[in-house]
Amino acid sequence: MMVPPVPGRPRSHSAGFGRRDLHVWKADLDASPGRLARFEQTLGPDERARIGRLRAEADRRRATASRGLLRHVLSEYAGIPAAELRFAYGPAGKPELTESADGASLYFNTAHSGDVLLVAVGRASLGVDVERVRPIARWERVARRAFSENEMRQIQALPPELRSEAFITCWTRKEACVKAVGEGVWSAFGRFEVSVTPGQPAKVLSVDGAPALAADWSLYHLELVPHFVGALAIRGTGWQLRVSTLRPAEART
Repeated sequence: MMVPPVPGRPRSHSAGFGRRDLHVWKADLDASPGRLARFEQTLGPDERARIGRLRAEADRRRATASRGLLRHVLSEYAGIPAAELRFAYGPAGKPELTESADGASLYFNTAHSGDVLLVAVGRASLGVDVERVRPIARWERVARRAFSENEMRQIQALPPELRSEAFITCWTRKEACVKAVGEGVWSAFGRFEVSVTPGQPAKVLSVDGAPALAADWSLYHLELVPHFVGALAIRGTGWQLRVSTLRPAEART
């Protein structure tokens, strides 16, 4: 399924977030100094320490905006002020909220490429990824390590001018699946086989070599901005997906 973004703002905790609701927020990480300062005030000591270890100023700005925007979005769903949110981290570093105001499970995941940030929120384990579409000179070298033979055949069957985009499409879909299960990329990439062809419906074809296990997964192709490809993977089916753009004026802490 391909879903384009629409303008909006995070649904507040009081408005309710349904059991089958699935939301993706797209935001711009190119924040003004004033917004960055407000975002930084909401971050915890561990977040500030990690950001402080980044060498490039541009990376520090993006990381501050990314964590600040994540906290802003999650605060609306969890019913907890952004600065008071607390996170725990899984074995592969995947973050999760330690609590929400109503006690219900709230799952989330983030991804960014350049200044494009995605925040996905749902009621089941999920993963999201985004990449800029660009020529990949030696895509086959990476694909042989990370992709299945079937995925390789799908890409090689395309005209040469479409293969880089197909490689990136496949990568984002597989990484979204891997992030949904909270495992390391290289240790779990081979577990999931996905559809590859750009413009075709996104679909998990098999899990651990078993096509039957793929029926318990939903995979979405996300239409974002020109020259970017996104994917969202989540356990279960029947989700009500909404993709929205978070405007700067709405991203206030």
